[in-house]
Amino acid sequence: MESTTYNKGEPVPNTGQYICAPCGFKKEFKKGESFPECTSCLSGSAAGREEYIEGLELWEKIRDFPKDDAEKEKQES
Repeated sequence: MESTTYNKGEPVPNTGQYICAPCGFKKEFKKGESFPECTSCLSGSAAGREEYIEGLELWEKIRDFPKDDAEKEKQES
């Protein structure tokens, strides 16, 4: 079963919408990108929120996006 939570720096497995677990900020990512530090809460950085807890810099998948036509064609070939 595929995981639905990802650490910063991990590759994005599927294009879709993800939410920052610590602060709730939603962002769209494309497959193959790397999960960044959240620009809303800056979790994991010295400039981040005081309530930041080490190890919680997680992104959680909340919605997949349909594959674009080029990706569909590539998979069907």
